[in-house]
Amino acid sequence: MSSNRRASHKGEMTKVSQAFAIVLVVCAAITLTAVLYLHHALRNPDRFIPQITASFEKSTGKQLEIKHLEVHLFPPLTVRAYGVEIKNPKPFPGGDLLNIPSLDAAINVGSLIGGRVRIRSLVLYSPTANVISDPDGLWNFQNPGQQNQYGSEAVRFSMRSISKLQIHNGVFLGSVLIEPNDKPGPVLLELRNISTGIQEVNFDQFENSPDSAQVIGKLTAERARFGAVHMRDLDSELEITPTQMTFKNLHAKTYRGNANGNFSFNYAGKATKFETNLKVSGVGMDYLLREFESGSPRISGMMQAQLSLGGNIVHTTNPLEDLSGGGTFAVHKGQFPGIAKGKKMAEMKRFRNSSAAALPVSAFSSFAGDMELKNRHIYSRHIAIDFYGIDVEGAGNLNEMNGGMDYAGNAVIQKKQGFFTSMYARMFKGADEKNGRLVFPIRVSGTAQQPKFSVAD
Repeated sequence: MSSNRRASHKGEMTKVSQAFAIVLVVCAAITLTAVLYLHHALRNPDRFIPQITASFEKSTGKQLEIKHLEVHLFPPLTVRAYGVEIKNPKPFPGGDLLNIPSLDAAINVGSLIGGRVRIRSLVLYSPTANVISDPDGLWNFQNPGQQNQYGSEAVRFSMRSISKLQIHNGVFLGSVLIEPNDKPGPVLLELRNISTGIQEVNFDQFENSPDSAQVIGKLTAERARFGAVHMRDLDSELEITPTQMTFKNLHAKTYRGNANGNFSFNYAGKATKFETNLKVSGVGMDYLLREFESGSPRISGMMQAQLSLGGNIVHTTNPLEDLSGGGTFAVHKGQFPGIAKGKKMAEMKRFRNSSAAALPVSAFSSFAGDMELKNRHIYSRHIAIDFYGIDVEGAGNLNEMNGGMDYAGNAVIQKKQGFFTSMYARMFKGADEKNGRLVFPIRVSGTAQQPKFSVAD
């Protein structure tokens, strides 16, 4: 190797060595800076509480309280906070929007070099969220003083981005304030013993993407309630946008049966709208109806149904009074206890199949039909009841205001009767004969608690 080439090679090696040395020096400086920063923080992390709470209030308009902070180096660098409380903003009543006994925030060490704190993941232990809507269309999780580019509505979320969020043993409560004095109203939505695994949290983008999901993950709850309907062992996908919260592919147990479907709240406008599409099966009617009425249930049996319901949440003592929608239903192997003493229905019992002769007159094999809920009335274009060989078909409506019923139709005797029985029925009971089977005009009246099944004269 010539002397010039050796010199050139030696020069290149010197440059590499110098670059490597510079890298080592920079790494050492970064490490020293991080160590000094951590040492400063570890000595008394509570000194940062006023700075944190002031920054939070400036960016969200809400008051934050933290009782104590701890910093743990490994693994990974974690800040543990105790007694975290986010207060309700005005004009909402005093209290907490969010109360977290303790939380762990995993910190990105690299962000400390620039004097910033970036949260890698967040774990909340036993938090309680209490969200409230007022008659003006605001929610207490909003920043009332901040406007967005999509209209005059306040920005729905004013949080920052994190990479991962977990909740253990949480509680979620949703309620409204009642007009005209903004008094606290009933809890409309309740989730207890919540666990979540949120894999995407991009709150920074909320103001720029009003329709895209910025929170995506899974949610489970041991107990859940919407209005008067209770569920347990709820499992659902969760999506949150700036204007909507959606429970997708929801599965839950309810009244000894199962429920599956989607459920959403849209809070883009002044009135919050809710919408649900559910399929239920194996639901015990007597257990379900006990949630809505006192005394003995007016119908028993096992129900399956497909329902699409929705409406606006109103600021009254009954926030779901605007409920509307419809669907189909079928109840199997049940009874209408209210007709057990009906004299004319008791006379119809003689036409039943012999295998069902011992069953009470109120017993039925199946009760199916469609329904439409509108203006507190339930309308049915078609209902069909099989009283074990006596098939009743009709149409009418049920007034939910006072429970009044008005259904009319026909009862078809499936078993062919003898000559004299058929003649007596046609002459004295207004029966007709079709395809060799007796057909009686029948009416359902009375109330939902005490229906009256009678053969029309």
